[in-house]
This record gives sequence, structure tokens and C-alpha cells, in this order.
Amino acid sequence: MLMHWAAAAERASAIVEEWGRASPGGVILGFDRGGIRLSVAGGVARIGEAAPLSADSPMRWASVTKHVLAETVLRTGVLPLDLPLGEELAELAPAPGSVTVRQALSMQGGLPDTREMLTLLGLGTASVTDKAALLAFSAGIPRLNAEPGTEVAYSNAGYRLVEAALERRGVRFADQVAAQAARLGTGMRAMEYWSDPLPGLVPGHVPCADGWRVGFQGMHISAAGSLAGSATDLAVWLADLMTRPECATLSAPVPLRSGVGTGYGLGISLTTIGARRLPGHGGAQPGYRSGFLLDPKTGAGIVVLCNREDVAATGLAQQLMRVLLGVRDDARPAASLAAPGLYAAPEGNLWAELRSGSITLRDAEEALVMDDGWAVSTPAHALVRLRPAPDGALEGEIGHLPVRLEPATDDGTPSPDGDWHAHGATLRIGAGHALWGRGPQAERAPLVPLGRGRWLFTVHDQGTPRRICLRRLNEDRIELSLSRARVIEYERM
Repeated sequence: MLMHWAAAAERASAIVEEWGRASPGGVILGFDRGGIRLSVAGGVARIGEAAPLSADSPMRWASVTKHVLAETVLRTGVLPLDLPLGEELAELAPAPGSVTVRQALSMQGGLPDTREMLTLLGLGTASVTDKAALLAFSAGIPRLNAEPGTEVAYSNAGYRLVEAALERRGVRFADQVAAQAARLGTGMRAMEYWSDPLPGLVPGHVPCADGWRVGFQGMHISAAGSLAGSATDLAVWLADLMTRPECATLSAPVPLRSGVGTGYGLGISLTTIGARRLPGHGGAQPGYRSGFLLDPKTGAGIVVLCNREDVAATGLAQQLMRVLLGVRDDARPAASLAAPGLYAAPEGNLWAELRSGSITLRDAEEALVMDDGWAVSTPAHALVRLRPAPDGALEGEIGHLPVRLEPATDDGTPSPDGDWHAHGATLRIGAGHALWGRGPQAERAPLVPLGRGRWLFTVHDQGTPRRICLRRLNEDRIELSLSRARVIEYERM
């Protein structure tokens, strides 16, 4: 098959040039069975210093880690894929305990994301939390976002639980990574806390009003995103993985319980390039973005690692793979699907904001392109397929579930005023506002009505706005939800 390496290298060089020589940037590698075929880098390793990034600069891989945990599960064989997690983690409440290893790794477990649950309790990304305490907290959550096996919805929680189950059976993920790194002669390693030392680790950078700040995360990092290493390390790992049988198993999409096909495997998302579905994944942590895409048929791959948060690394990997394979991108942005603004499902916590070319679902934004009259998203773990209904609503499917989204209205439902508490956190609602946080971090956020006892309010985490959906369950209970966590209930004080 003809591979357009020169064209891909030219496009990659143009991309890194845009990052400049004095700002954070990134590294792009292309490889095949013969080794590295393209390698370009742009930007500096640390803002304010002159040292440039290179293919050997260690960075955090974030959720690119996921397929490595899944590979560990397959290779060691100590956890059957259809084992309910509760059989190994007896402390889990019945609902999360019923989720199988396979469902947890394929984004079908309905498990509420740990990081977003903490956000809903007022604990920002800088809040330091420990491994054992997080597992105990997660184990006690009695609800799921959705019934296992009924939708594909992104969450890191399943990987935390699978890693814990592996440890109960004597397999420590960090040790497995170290053994694989030694076998391949790479420097990849698992780092469970942001402060864990790694020689030469490049800091991640977050754009802010006066330039850049260094990203930080206080939460213990599970095997959902704990790996770090250079772009070269990642390319070597991926090239080796494509030679082994585990690659096909990881990349095979896991169907829903109903038998409906999906585009997500075990820590691997499938992307359609031309007539082919190619395995890959992306990652995001404060100040870092990562992505890769593979063509197992030819042994080719693209790796993108960035130390700046404003880069769509996964999108760049897809763009370069299209160039490499000679596939033209004919996608047309969904610029005028329906009237822009807020929408909500008739019941429940699903809300959306439609903009030109994108949709925000429960505070997670996805780009939309047109496909035969439908507006669709490309990530397999965030499937969106919508079109306008005659009455002005949006109909279709999200996460493989049928949905109807109606324009949000203020129907005059009174807000649930009063003081509320959950897991030690407190929230005050009154005069059309939510009073959130304490001391110098306190915020007074206006309530934006969605109708039928639901509102949005915006809080900030290290400067990043988060829109939380507040839903009245009854006179004495309310629910707060984000995209990956929809189960935190507050009770009236």
C-alpha cells in the first residue's frame, strides 16, 4: 500500500511551526515496521526557558495509558473479562459490584467518574486525595450513571477499579509497566501521584490570562492515566503491540448488551479513516494532551504528545493519518443544524448546548460534522447522531441510546431554596443563585433554568468553568451531575 510519508512529514512540520519557538509545544512521530519515519518537534520544554522539546522528552500520556492496563489484563490472565468486579472487590456496593471487567474497560460500566464526583463535592483538581481513600469512597457510591452494557459513556472509574482488582490478585500495574519498559528498552513508567519524580519530566502548561501556568492534579492517578514517557517510548511500545495478538483483542469493538455494535474496544477507540476503522486513543491531563492512531495492516502509526493544553492531539493524529494514507477529509461542520442554545431531555439530567459546528453535552463539548442529513461526532466513546425534528427539538442517539432534546424553557418552577449537604460538602440555594465553595473560593452562581425542575450553574476549577446540572428529585433531595458523574445526591439540612 502506498504511504505518503513525505506529505505527512510536511504537514507535521507545518503544525509544530504554529506553536512557535518560545511557547510550549509538542512532538509528532510517525513510524512503521522499519522504525521512525517522521519526527518533528516544536516549542520549549518549560515556559521561560530555552530548552526545546524533542522526541526523547518525557511527558504524561494521560488516558493513552488505558489500553496498557487492558493489555496487562489480557496478558496476565488473572482477571477474566466477564468477572463482576464485586467478586474481587467485596467492598463495592451492589450496583458497581455488578459491573464486569469487560464493561469497565469498554466504557459500558456506567461507573461514575471519580474526578468528576469530587468536582460535584467542591473538591477541585488541585485537591490532594489518596489512593485508599478514593477506592473506599468510590466503593460506597450506590448508583450508576446508567445500566451496565446499555451505553458507551466515558469514565475513568472502571480503570481504577480494575487496577485495584489486579492488585488483589497479586499483579501491580506499575511493576508490569516497568517489566515491559525493560523488555523494550524504553523509559515509560507509571506515576501514581503528580509529585512522583521522573528525571527530565516536561511540565504541562495551561493557558491563562497572562500567558501560561504549570498544570497540576492532586488526585491519585490510577491506571486510567498514570503513564509517562517520551514520544519515542510510546512509538516503540505501540510498534511492538501491533506485532502481538493482544492488539486485535484490544481493538475489537465491544457490543452493547443488546448486541448493538460500538466503536470502542478495551481502552481503544476506533476512528474511521476512509473505508477503514483504525485503533487509537487520546489523553488529557492539566497542561498535557496526547493521542495516537495505528494502522495494524501496514504497521504504521502516528504519535502526538504535547505539553500545552490547547492542542487537539487526537485530532492531529487523525489528520496526519489521513495524509499518510492519502484519504481526503470531506467532513463538513454541522454549522446550522438547528437554533443555537440550550436543550434538555424531557426528563432526567441530559442537557445540551448547540453551537455552530459543536454540541456540549452535560458540560463536555464535541465537534459535529454532517453525515447524510445527520449531525454526528467522531469519538467512539462520545457517539452523537442528531437531526432536527419538525417541532424544533433534536432527535437521534447519544452513546447509542435514543434521545430527544427539546429547547430549554423557564417554566416558572421554583428553585429548591435552602441548605443542602452530601459527603460533608454543603451547598446553599437562594434568590436564584447557588452559593458554592467557601472562604476566598466561594462563588455565587446564577441558576439557569432548563425546565421541569432542572437548572444549570457555573463554577470554576483553577480558572476552568464547569457547568453543573442541578435536578430536583423531591422536596428533600437534589442531584448534581456532570458528563461523567451523574449520581451525587444532596439532602436538605
